[in-house]
Parts: sequence; C-alpha cells; structure tokens
Amino acid sequence: MRGVLPIALAVWGSPAFAQTRNWPSESPPRPLAARDVKFPPYEIRTLANGLQVIAVEHHEQPAVSMRMLVRVGSAQEPPGRSGLASMLASLLDQGTVKRSAQQIADTIDFIGGELSTGAGSDLTFVHVLVMKDSFDLGLGLLSEIARAPAFAQEELERQRQQVRSALKVSYEDPDYVANVVFDRLVYGFHPYGLPNSGTPESVEKITRDDLAGFHRAYFAPNNAILAIVGDIAPKDAFTAAEKIFGDWPRKEITPVSISEPPPPTRRVVIVDKPDAVQTEVRIGHLGLPRKHPDYMALNLTMKILGGEGANRLHRVLRSERGLTYGASADFETFKLSGNFKAETDTRSEATPEVLRLMVEEFGKMQREPAFESELADAKAYLSGSFPLTIETPDAIATQVLNAIFYELPLKDLETFRDRVNAVRVDDISRVARAFLKPDRLSVVLVGNASAFASKLAGVGFGKFETVSLRDLDLTTTDFKRGKANGGGTDSDVRYELTWAAQARSRAQKRPSAAPPTAEDLSRGKALVERAAKAKGGLEKLKGVRTLTATATTRLMTPQGPVEAETRTLIAYPDRFRIEAKLPQGEIVETFAGGEAWIKDPTGVHDAPPPMRDEFHASAQRDLILLLIEAAAGKLQARARPATGADERDLEALELSRGESDRGPVTLFLDKATGLIVKVTYVADTPVGPQRTEELLSDYRMVDGVQVAYKAIMRRGDQTILERAVSELKLNVALDDTLFKKP
Repeated sequence: MRGVLPIALAVWGSPAFAQTRNWPSESPPRPLAARDVKFPPYEIRTLANGLQVIAVEHHEQPAVSMRMLVRVGSAQEPPGRSGLASMLASLLDQGTVKRSAQQIADTIDFIGGELSTGAGSDLTFVHVLVMKDSFDLGLGLLSEIARAPAFAQEELERQRQQVRSALKVSYEDPDYVANVVFDRLVYGFHPYGLPNSGTPESVEKITRDDLAGFHRAYFAPNNAILAIVGDIAPKDAFTAAEKIFGDWPRKEITPVSISEPPPPTRRVVIVDKPDAVQTEVRIGHLGLPRKHPDYMALNLTMKILGGEGANRLHRVLRSERGLTYGASADFETFKLSGNFKAETDTRSEATPEVLRLMVEEFGKMQREPAFESELADAKAYLSGSFPLTIETPDAIATQVLNAIFYELPLKDLETFRDRVNAVRVDDISRVARAFLKPDRLSVVLVGNASAFASKLAGVGFGKFETVSLRDLDLTTTDFKRGKANGGGTDSDVRYELTWAAQARSRAQKRPSAAPPTAEDLSRGKALVERAAKAKGGLEKLKGVRTLTATATTRLMTPQGPVEAETRTLIAYPDRFRIEAKLPQGEIVETFAGGEAWIKDPTGVHDAPPPMRDEFHASAQRDLILLLIEAAAGKLQARARPATGADERDLEALELSRGESDRGPVTLFLDKATGLIVKVTYVADTPVGPQRTEELLSDYRMVDGVQVAYKAIMRRGDQTILERAVSELKLNVALDDTLFKKP
C-alpha cells in the first residue's frame, strides 16, 4: 500500500528516536580548558601605488616573516593553459634579471633564511623568513623575485620536466586521481575543476611568452598584499616597504570573466584500476565561498560529520564496522566557491557498503539534530587549535593575509573563539538542511571496478560511468581521452570545456507526446487567438519591428545574489543583443541570423555551438514571435490540461515545431484576462537539458501592446533570475552595427 512506511524505518528516521542513542560507548577524555589567547597588535597602510602593507609586532623571536600575496591563481589561467600559475610560481625564485637561481639560493642560505613560492586557485605567494638583522636584504630579495623574474628558457624546461615526472607518478596514485576527478566532477569546467599543476597536455603548451604575459597582466602593487610580521616596529616596516616597493608602478588589472560552476547533480564516476586491492572513495558536492556568513556553522557541521573533534564517519566506518582505517569530511573554500567532501579508502569488495553508509551519514546530518557533546568536541578542537595558528611570525602573517584576501573583518581574528562558541545545535541543523544535498552527491570511486561495480545497484547506485585509468582525461566531458579536445584550437577547447555537456544531451531523444486530438487543436487555435488579442491584437504584434528594454536583473549564483543593469535590444525576427554591467565588467551577448558571439573584459569570442543554438532557441521563444507564427499555422498549437495549482486559474497552450527536437513551449494564460503569466520549456544548459519556468507579471500597455515588466526564471525548484524593467520602447530605430561582430 502506498504511503505506508515500515515501523522500524519510521522510528529510525525520527529525531526523537535519534536522541535516545548512546554512542560512543567509551568517551575520550575531555579536552583541557582553553587558555586565554590574544591576537598580537597590527597596523595596515596602503602605499600610494596601491600596495596594502600589514605590520604585526611579535617580539618572541628575533625573526621577521615577509609574505606577499598576489591576487592571481589558476582561476585566471587562459583556456588550454592549465598549470600556468603553478609553473610561474615555481620559476619566480629560479632566476631574476639580476641573479641566477644559484645566486638566489646562495644569498638566502648565507643569511640563514628561508624562501618559498607557490600558487593556488586564487593567489600566488612569495615568502621570505630571515633573522632581524637581515630584514632589509630579505625584503629586497622578495621585491626582486616578485617584480623581475627572468623566466629563463632553460629553467622553464627543467621545471617542465619535473612537472612531467610528477604528473606521471600522480596519475598512478589512486588518492591523487580520486581528488582531481572529484574536483572536475563538482566544479565542471570552472577553473576550480582543473588541477593547479595542470594536465600532461596543458603543461606542454606553456611558453615563456605565456609566463611573461601572465606576470605582466597580474603582478602589480594594487593587486598585492604584503605582510611583515615579527621583531620589528611597524613604523620601520612601513618605511622599508615604501623604500623598496614605492617605485613599483600600479597598473590596470582586467578582470577575467569566469562562468559559474554547475549546480550539484548526482553523478557516479568509476576510474577503473584493475590492479588495485582497495578503492578510494570521494563523495560531496558544490559548497560555498570562504566569505559566506554561515562559514563557521558549516565548518563545525563538517567537523561533526567527519572532522577533528567528532567524526561520525570514522565512528561508523571504522569503529563500528571495521571497513576502513580512517574516514574524514571537510569543507573546502575558495574566493568564488567551495565544496563539501567526504573521503575514505576501503577494500574493493566493501566499496558498495562503504558508499551506502557515507551517503546515509550525509542524510542524517540533515534529519537528526547534532548532539550537544558532538558540537562541544568540535568547538573544543577549533578553539584549542587556534593558538597554534598564531604562534610564529609566519603563522600570524598567514592569518592576517587570509583575512584581507578573503575580505573578512580583521577583528574576526580577535574574536575567533567567541564566534566558535556562538554556534548552537540549531545552527548546525539549519545549515545542514539549507546547504547539504544528499540526493545530489558527486561520487568518485577509484579501484578495481570488476570487484564492486556490479553490486552498486544493490545500494541505490545502479547508474554510473566507468573510465579506464589509462584513458583518463580531465578535459573531456566523459573523462575519456581523445573525445572532446583532440587536436582542437584553444577556442575549440574553450567550447568543449564549458559547453560539451549540451552536445551530448541534445543527442538524446526526448520522449514523444501522444498525438493531439481534433478538440486539442481546435481549442489550441482559440487560445492562440485569445492570447494574441489580450496582448494587443495580431495586427499590433505584427507591427512590432524592434524592442528595447532597460532593466535591473538579479542573478542567483552559488555565492549569493548578483545585481546587474541590463539593456536588451531585439530586432525581429532573429536578432538580439543583451548588455549587462556586472561586478567583473560589462558582458555583451549577441545573436544575429544564426551567428552568436560574446564580448567580455578579455575580448570578443564566438559563442560555442551549443550556446549559439540555445541563443537561437531563446529568440524563437519570444512571445510576440510565437503568437504570430502560431496564428499563421507555422507552429502546432494544442490545448493542454492545466494541472495542480494551475488548474483553477490558468489555461495551457502548447506550441511546437514539428521538425525540432527541442521540445514544446507551453504558455499559461490567465483565465480572467487571457494574458500569458507563465511559460515553460526545456532549455539546454552546460549541465544538460533543464526544465525552465518563467513567471510574468506587472503587464503594462506600450504603444498598444501589453508587455510584462517583471519576470522570474526558475529551474527545478530554484530561482535563477529576477528581472524588473524600468523602461521599454517599441519600434525605435536600431543601428545595424549593434548586431555585427566587432
């Protein structure tokens, strides 16, 4: 009987029952009381050229740490050059215009200092640690390395060979493979989805000109932060910074337009390694950026799920079941986004059971309140470990720089413990329900597929993809070598990396609908006439040649809402132009007679074929055009029964093109007015076909035509766009050059 749940399952899933469990059976000793800790005093100044300088006094050691962050990392790499930022960072200390790599090494060794460079997804750093009496020399060396690297060809080739060797070893390491495939699965072809070290193919393409150009574009004082921490007075630190960096000219930094990561989607990828005796398991999905206000509560949530201080995963998988030596979960955050990830490894035959249990624990974090003791232990770990993060000058510099880089209030460093202790059990439940998505987990399994793949259906994962480790390619949609980007240009690669999912999804046939009855067609024709009349009449609609609209558009992104001023220009029947002023710069999207292109801060680019096709479909979904074509018999119009909440107030009109595989567009008419208040269709997106719904309201008469001034677009159960028109005009003369590619 439908709706009847077995009693045992119902009880197990109820919060009341969950609170009666008594685990673990043996409690670890309670943590010691947290000792009082104060963050050392600091001062911040910005030089005339835009360089932010932070000075922190710390006199416990006669040493000074100097760490510079430059706001550029793998996220800014051009298409086809994955690994460029990492390669650049590794070469910064391998020779400057004044010193060779050996001379740099000899200099830092002579004064007993330390020197390191590196790059991540969002930043590149140079770090120098010296004794107090070598401060001037150390700061000068840092400046030379950051501002004037040589990028000698022989050093580039030497570094390239090291990366080749490292990647060859890494691609045989199941742990590395699981992590990079997981990132690609979660972030798609967003830059965060590709490894910072690059791929074997991309590393071979990097040239000295690429390095020099990347350095020239992003290394500037107004794009950098310098922290000077240690046994030095702030005034002396600022004086030295001004002396050494004051002549570094500022420059205009052109922002890079980066597409959003795809929304969380359930997908299971098995990387087959036949000789493996155990399986690396990774599960998780897209998370949130570091700046998100719920960061602390989410951090503690993941500590309870699989982190230090609590770790339900470890308890279930190791202590209770003996399926692994260890399991963990983490909340990884970046500037633009982040991810939730749980991981473990297990013997091959236990893989299905381990996967089932891990997914269950994700679900329980939503359904069952955390124990007070779990939260207390997680808090104790964070509070107790914080003093260790500010013990040395270098650790202090890292904390301060991270706060400024991620645009966090510096006072948060002083109130860390208070903010940890302010999180309550209700906060854990709230963020778990809001942000964890157990039904949309990305799953990566690296191991001997023949030992477990056939059993995955028994634990609810019957649909999965398998790729051999020797054929693994992170730059293709299906992870298989030789599919998406073999032999293509950078433009081709850009298309494949961003939109390849559409090409595959469009090839899949949509289910065919039952043929319309004569009554369906008759009522459909009547609804077309009613909708056209309500909108102003067919003759008025035929007289519309152009439309211009200015609006405020609110875009819903994983990082939160983003508002943009937009201007839409339409020249019927097949040309449009959308201009959007976004925080990262102006974006222009244009479609004209089958051609499509995008202009962004990086230049003008042809739209990839799937994007171009969706632009075309968008033009064909224009309501004025739809009603004119339907009235002329160019579209099949059939009445459909409205269902659910729409049944009482709306009438459904389905319009379709017989030769098209895109599926129909359904217009929902208000029974009282005949105005179109909702439109539904299937749109091709980078993650495949998605049912899309547009809600239209605030109709106003413009030159005899009724136009909706407000619109909301939804996909699935999420609002992705809200638009409010401030000005709209019809039949304004438009210059043809607006629709011509620059």
